[in-house]
Amino acid sequence: MKRKYMSEFGLHTYSSYLTICYPNDIGNLNMQNGINNHIYMITLIPKLAIDKDSLQVFEDHVSLRIKVKTEEDNYVETLEFSLGPINHKEFKYEVDKPGKTFTVITKDGAILQQRVLFLYLDYLENTYNSGKLDTEILYIGQSYGSNGERTAIDRLKSHSTLQKIQSELLFEGAERDLALLLLEFTPKLLSSFDGRTQNYEKSPEEDINHLQEVVGNPPLKLNKQIINITEAALINYFKPYYNDKFKDNFPDVEHKGYKQYYDLDYNAVSVELDPDSINLRLYSKERSYKIFESIKYSLHPENIRKSMFDIFLE
Repeated sequence: MKRKYMSEFGLHTYSSYLTICYPNDIGNLNMQNGINNHIYMITLIPKLAIDKDSLQVFEDHVSLRIKVKTEEDNYVETLEFSLGPINHKEFKYEVDKPGKTFTVITKDGAILQQRVLFLYLDYLENTYNSGKLDTEILYIGQSYGSNGERTAIDRLKSHSTLQKIQSELLFEGAERDLALLLLEFTPKLLSSFDGRTQNYEKSPEEDINHLQEVVGNPPLKLNKQIINITEAALINYFKPYYNDKFKDNFPDVEHKGYKQYYDLDYNAVSVELDPDSINLRLYSKERSYKIFESIKYSLHPENIRKSMFDIFLE
């Protein structure tokens, strides 16, 4: 099949920032200035709890055990960590009843708290075998507003699907915990130039016009259309249990939410995730995400238009 243009273009978005928390902590997140977390995932992670009786305090570090539980497994990990170049025995330590929060009280009364989830993620980062936290995606959503004024945090503070999932898990006595993954995406323009074939559907003049139109409207910053197409691609790829839209009909030229990329005659879209940056392993019932492998979609049927990702020349 001929390429349509000598110069083909695609939209690429990648997760430039991720953070994860328990639903109870969504209102207390202190996001860094400039972070635009417009896409979120409702997930299941192993049930983590600090063993209160395991706490041991030494002069140069603290030791405790974390109980890890899923439907298939139940085990304990021992964490040893230092709070700095101090005498750790001079501080007071507390673990709450459910084992979710570790509290340090300094000599001057300052209180420092850390959730078990972040203690465990730090532990995984420092393990010899580079372990990952298994994170099952149940639902993918977004919050943007008209001009990016709404974030995932705003949406999740009152979310009917989240409430439904929490209710069903409580009723079923789930062996895992709910967690919320918040993601910021950064857009880039992909380009592919084939100057060897010299055999295209469009003329050189049409190719130049197409190139100028795309380059004149570059995806330099997030907008509603970029968020829409990124969310749709993620939903279609993972097919989370609680999602309905986009699971079986993406990409679709009839979808107005990302019409801009059909108007500009883009060839493809790709989405890249970096769960390794916070020690997660992302998956759904349908499929697992493999790092270094972008989620790629041609915006046109294979029998109509050659994909820009097909780099082999006949």
